[in-house]
Amino acid sequence: MLLNPEEWLIRSHYESLLESEFQEKRRQKLNKIIETLKRVLPDVKDVRFSDKAIEGKQIPQPIVEFHTPYGWVESKDLSLGYRTSMAWMVDFASRMFDLYPESENPLAEPAVVLIDEIDLHLHPKWQRELIDYLTNLFSNTQFIVTTHSPLIVQSAVARDANIIVCQRERDHVVIEQITENLKNMRVDQILTADYFNLPTARPKNIEPFLKERQKILSKAKLTKKDEKRLEELEERIGSVPVMENPKYDEAMDIILRAAEKLGKENGVSNDSHKKASKSSEHSKK
Repeated sequence: MLLNPEEWLIRSHYESLLESEFQEKRRQKLNKIIETLKRVLPDVKDVRFSDKAIEGKQIPQPIVEFHTPYGWVESKDLSLGYRTSMAWMVDFASRMFDLYPESENPLAEPAVVLIDEIDLHLHPKWQRELIDYLTNLFSNTQFIVTTHSPLIVQSAVARDANIIVCQRERDHVVIEQITENLKNMRVDQILTADYFNLPTARPKNIEPFLKERQKILSKAKLTKKDEKRLEELEERIGSVPVMENPKYDEAMDIILRAAEKLGKENGVSNDSHKKASKSSEHSKK
């Protein structure tokens, strides 16, 4: 069972204030773990201890507060992702200090940590950066984690981690090591590889229309019926982003409209441009 991080921090803060031969060591331990939390928890700039008056109690209760863009926030008011991450990190860091009491930096000592669903409740931006943070902070720790997030996979691949897939087959699980080179893949490409069982990153409702359009556009010659059906499909599909950044799609739309206007001014038909644009868009899918 994991430690309660707030209770551990408060107790450690109290112990660091008591004069004894261990005071300095306790203070260093507490400061090191606080620095770790400040580096890993997004947007947390500082941690402090204070007393809070509780209704019905004569003595104020000690609390831990975190400085965020919203001001000072109690640990209980942090998001579930913050609280979950903080729980296992404080538990792990405190154990490292217990295991390596003579080390100058216990967090850099060897260890093995197993974490189930490491991406749970975490913002996508945090998922993307978490592996780097942990690897830098716990430089000799081997992390064995499970995830359903392509962002975690992407960041792990960048660190040359071993990636395996656990697939259920009837009443047992098959473990397969990924040998495909996933480096430099976009998140949507990883998501639609063979590991998440998703055929496309497009919305499910437009998938049949995209497939039908692809089938028509692959013909060597289009009939009038095909062209009419393409118009109907375009209307159903609407605007479909094809580039990494929506702004690039907006820029391409401006370029195509400008080209169409120039073509009209020069008396040139733009049907070929439109078909080329559709084919190009199709090829990116």
